[in-house]
Amino acid sequence: MAGRRDSNFMRYALDLAEKGRGRTSPNPMVGAVVVCGGRIVGEGYHRAPGKEHAEIAAIRMAGDHARGGTLYVNLEPCSHTGRTGPCTETIIDAGIKRVVLSLKDPNPLVNGRGIRRLRKYGITVESGLLREEARRLNDIYLGYHVNKRPYVILKLAQSLDGRIATTTGASKWISSVPSRRFAHKLRAEVDAVVVGAGTVRRDNPTLTVRHVRGRDPYRIILSGSLDIPAGSRLLVNNDDLKTVVATTGISVNRLRGKGLKGSPILWTVKNSARGRLDLHDFVSKAGSFGLQSLLVEGGASLATSFLRAGLVDKLVAITAPLVIGAGINGLGDLGINEISEAVRFDSAYTVRSGPDTIFTGYVSKG
Repeated sequence: MAGRRDSNFMRYALDLAEKGRGRTSPNPMVGAVVVCGGRIVGEGYHRAPGKEHAEIAAIRMAGDHARGGTLYVNLEPCSHTGRTGPCTETIIDAGIKRVVLSLKDPNPLVNGRGIRRLRKYGITVESGLLREEARRLNDIYLGYHVNKRPYVILKLAQSLDGRIATTTGASKWISSVPSRRFAHKLRAEVDAVVVGAGTVRRDNPTLTVRHVRGRDPYRIILSGSLDIPAGSRLLVNNDDLKTVVATTGISVNRLRGKGLKGSPILWTVKNSARGRLDLHDFVSKAGSFGLQSLLVEGGASLATSFLRAGLVDKLVAITAPLVIGAGINGLGDLGINEISEAVRFDSAYTVRSGPDTIFTGYVSKG
């Protein structure tokens, strides 16, 4: 049974893993600590795809002190060869006698194989320590491999009375500077940001990462009609070729005929039975394109559609301490007639962000 010392060492491994946030995709964030004689002799974290894994870095630092020691790591070590060699073999060769981990890796290339390999060589493997903290850390990676589709995060910035803009469409700035920094941190952590045509017309966004250091995600305009100005910044400022236009086949052909500025990537999305874009088909195409995560930023119609389709995995609501009254609702009709049908969450937490409150909830699929 894990004791307080085990928990402290694992918590440190999780802190190390956090250092890789926004830089490891499509790999998970992983931290590792080697302990021998009650003291840390090696530590490391995964910095980026192609770089050494956390376990390798920690064992390399420990050197001969790793022999007979315990390795703490927040995710099951891999046993396959990818861009780097299998971590299990390094652990075995180093003489580690005990491995304590938080979670089994659901990636089909791993999925218990690493644990079985270590146990085959007589290494004690204990799993489940700080499980919930580890799940939150790698919710995108875990969700992608469990659901076998991109992980969808819905972000709302709203007033206390649930408005995202005034009756004139003014929305700058509902949230505070710290909250806007948080929102840009979210962008840096996902593979793509998704907005509808209404948001493009109203806000003319760039959807880049500016308030924090990090990579720019893909920028996706999802719209059936594609009623967007030709001079929109998402189209014109596309030197990195990361703007995607996802629409119907008819609209794609019309756009090709016009010679759209900025050379965006064009996706053809099916229509649903209701005559709107089929969001399940859209998410499937995003997965086929290699995207593990989508951040839906706006507007209200798009947010409502993703919730109605049951595709939202995590909802992030930034609520500012102000009241607007009449204005644009953050969400529309979800088709809910009874309280029992309301969207609920398996787990949730709140944090303060300047004067604002940020709610993060993991949507229940039950």
